[in-house]
Amino acid sequence: MTKRISIIIVVNSAREDDLVIPLSSINNQLGIDFRDVEVILVDNGQYRLRDVEQFQLFKNLNIRYENPDTVLSWEEAFEHGVQCATGEYVMFMGPSGLLNQTSVIQSFSSTADQNPNAEVLTGLILEQDIAKDRTTQFKVGNNYLTACGRWFSRTFLNQYGLHWRAVGKYSDELYSRLVNTVATNDVNVNEISYARFMSRDIRSDVLAPVSQIASTERITMLRQFLETIKRIDPQAYSDEFAKICVRYYTRRKEIANSDRALVDQSFYLLVVQNASAWPNVQLFVNHIKLNDQSVNAPWVKEQQLFDQYIQSLDKVANTSQFTQN
Repeated sequence: MTKRISIIIVVNSAREDDLVIPLSSINNQLGIDFRDVEVILVDNGQYRLRDVEQFQLFKNLNIRYENPDTVLSWEEAFEHGVQCATGEYVMFMGPSGLLNQTSVIQSFSSTADQNPNAEVLTGLILEQDIAKDRTTQFKVGNNYLTACGRWFSRTFLNQYGLHWRAVGKYSDELYSRLVNTVATNDVNVNEISYARFMSRDIRSDVLAPVSQIASTERITMLRQFLETIKRIDPQAYSDEFAKICVRYYTRRKEIANSDRALVDQSFYLLVVQNASAWPNVQLFVNHIKLNDQSVNAPWVKEQQLFDQYIQSLDKVANTSQFTQN
């Protein structure tokens, strides 16, 4: 029987008592038929669960326990869960995540009914952090660079061959960027759908927030993103490459002076590898200059510096094409 939602939780060496919080947050949902919900628990870590039977205490839940023969990364575990899923949509959770409201599944399901062509449903995220003075801080909002708090249509994922891949700490952003670029119908759900809780014991790398400051590792992720989008949608690839080139002008200012030369070198290599799409960057820059004259836009506020930056990339791209030819 096809479910409405398959919620995939990776264990990632967490213990049974750690998993009580995310499982309870699902078990306590109100206003739904639990026959429409399946929970796929993928035991992927180096340490296995010892007493899965205790999860029978969650009377509402249909829990499918997956115990792969080998240790999987959390990204591979999510992909394993998708292959096992029967739901119309899939949702991803780590051991440090929970459904923040008792109405999350009802709200998402109702929104799906109202938007039968939705490829993605995106809710709000509650992020908890601890400052240097040990005070707890909270932030609520949309975050489209994570898979947290979102439902993804399995038909949509299969149509475009979108899969989880392990690319260091930017795996979540890579997956989300691919989804965001390809999806044509991403519907917002006005619900705080996902929250992360802090724990001394749980490894926090699953769907963990990461810095958006440019780094060589992040540029490696962008390289894989562009390679994948180029195969799926060549026009979207050209547009995304242009946006990345323009955004890097601002991003590079955030890089520490000691690291900037190395990160610049990595970015220039990205430009070299995508030099065939450079003409579209020039068209994109001309377009935004014509249509966006806001005072803080870099092509307005720092016109000369921005033009010099684009010229430097133009030189890199054209030198590369000349060498290749």
